[in-house]
Order: sequence, then C-alpha cells, then structure tokens
Amino acid sequence: MQIKTIALQNFRNHRSTVLALGPGVNVLVGDNAQGKTNLLEAIYLTCVGKGFRTPRDREMVKFGETVARVKTMATKRFGDVSVEVTISTVPGRTGKQIKINDIPIAKMGELMGSVSCVFFSPDELKLIKEAPADRRRFMDIDISQMDKVYFYSLLRYNKILQQRNALLKTISQGTAEMRGLDIWDEQLATAGAQVIRRRLVFCEQLRKEVTAVHKRIAPDEVIDVIYDGIKCGAGGDGVAVPVRDALVAALLAAREKDLRLRTTTVGPHRDDLAITINGKDVRSFASQGQQRTAALSLKLSELVIFETITGERPVLLLDDVLSELDADRQRRLLEMVRDCQCVITATNFPPRDGFKIFKIKEGSVKK
Repeated sequence: MQIKTIALQNFRNHRSTVLALGPGVNVLVGDNAQGKTNLLEAIYLTCVGKGFRTPRDREMVKFGETVARVKTMATKRFGDVSVEVTISTVPGRTGKQIKINDIPIAKMGELMGSVSCVFFSPDELKLIKEAPADRRRFMDIDISQMDKVYFYSLLRYNKILQQRNALLKTISQGTAEMRGLDIWDEQLATAGAQVIRRRLVFCEQLRKEVTAVHKRIAPDEVIDVIYDGIKCGAGGDGVAVPVRDALVAALLAAREKDLRLRTTTVGPHRDDLAITINGKDVRSFASQGQQRTAALSLKLSELVIFETITGERPVLLLDDVLSELDADRQRRLLEMVRDCQCVITATNFPPRDGFKIFKIKEGSVKK
C-alpha cells in the first residue's frame, strides 16, 4: 500500500496543504511548531478516524475556522482508494463525516483497513512505561485495522461491560436482583472470549516478529512479549480450559469484589502485555534508551504482521524519533524502513540518496 497524496484544509495550523509522497522514505524537515506532526496526524486521522493527540475532534480545526477537511489518496493491491474526513464545529452541524471513495460511511468499522498506518513518537514510550490501558490500546488499534470482526467484537464487549457495571451499581443500592448478574456474566464471557482469542493470536505473531526486529536495532538484547490476562491453560485434570469458560470462572470468583467496588475487575479490559529485555521487566529495570528501543521494535514488528495478514504493508509514521536514538541505532533504523513507505519528521536531516525531503514552515510546504 502507498499513499500518493494527503490534502489538508484548515487542519491544525495548515490552511491549505497538499503533499505528494514518494513510495519510500519521506522526511518532513522543519523547526518545532511548524506543522510537521500535524501532517502525520492528518494521515493517522484518515486511517483510524481520530487523532493521536486529542479525543476532541474540534481541536483539530484551525483556530478561527469552523470546518477542517483531510483527504488521502492511496494505491492498494486491488486499486486506488480515497478517504476523506470532514470535521465541523458549525452550530447545528457539529460532528465528523467520513467518506470512502466519496461515499459516506455509516459505521466507523467500515473505515478500518481502508488505509492503514503504524505510528510512533517519543510519547509512545507510554506503551512501555505507563498503564496497561496504553498497551491494550496498542493491541486494539492494530488488530482493528487488520480485522473488522475484532473491531465489532470489541465494541460489543464494551457495551456489555457498561451494562454489567451499571447493574453492579444498582445491586449495591438494593434496586436490582442478583440473578440478572448471571445473564450479563454469560454475555460478557462470550464477547470477551472473542476479544481474548484474537489478542492471543496477535501476541504470538508479535512475539515472533519483535524478537527479530529488536535484534537488528539492539544486537545485544533479547526482547520477549507475553499476553497477560485470563489464565486459560490446563485445568486440574490436565485438560485445556476454553477461554470463555475461564472467563466465566474468573467473573464468578471476582463477584464479591466487583459488588464491593461496583465495577468489573476481570476481563480483557483489564489485561496487559508483559514485556521483558534479557529476562527483566522493561518498566522496572530497562534504561530509557532500552525502553525507547523496545517500544520502537514493537511498532516496527506491526509492519510485518500487517503484511502477513493483509498482504500489504501499512504506512509507517515516525515523529521525531531520530533525535531520540544514538547514531548506530539511527543508521539501523533507516536501513530497516527503506523497504516500506515511511514518513519521518525531523528538525534537520542531511540529503540522503533515495529519500524524499520536504521543508515544512508555518503550516505549508516550502520548496
């Protein structure tokens, strides 16, 4: 897959910008606050339907304007595709509209996989350092772009989860009966098992690829990634316990705690990724440089997994990554991304054969 053009109108600090990308490495060069990252966010928006810096769409509309528009034109194995996202803050018409090949879509799931990307910036260190929610988000965004069924399974699970949590609150207030909880447990376990099974497959693929990728960036380190969630291995009789049955049992075991806290404390919404380097937990024992390289390795591994599943590599978006790496790791990284379409931002970048360089200043592309 290759993005041919990205066009912005009143998006962030861009009044009207059109960028024609090359098939290989594209470098956006400029000082800070000139609009380089905004271009990456525009591409990301057309891939997953939201920005990576804010949950509020209106913040992506240029100050003083009421409508922002981003349109991506891409070439895929089976032909060309266009994705257009319009964000309006006009009173009475506030909202977001997405069109694929000029046809409005009704559900966000229809967007998934139309144009795919993998995004990384220094802020992605939260994938390694911070809460499990960041690592779940990493899995959910990636799998959803590759598998629409997963996207809808996750939506269904979250909806059932809300209903169960609401029931826990009313039971604690004495206004609902306990038997209603059994019904929601069954439904939650069915939906949750679908989410967990797909995550387990993804993590096995990730574990295989990240080992090889990380070795190329940091030859002296060995990384490992394991899904940390409901235990669904062998039971006491040695027979494997199905994921759904394991989840039902976990919900029942946690029921007293859930009623006390008035929220669901087990399930895929609480699961995590356990990441180690040389056998030690990355969050507790790795240096800043090791954590950064581990996060980058996870992201680069996605490229291979995407290609294995969909037959196409997504666009790789790297925001201000080079300044965070030493010279050797910079060189290895640039060698690795040569065989895919990549968009990199940097404050300075010397001319390099085969790389297409754009100068970005005050929200526009300068020659």
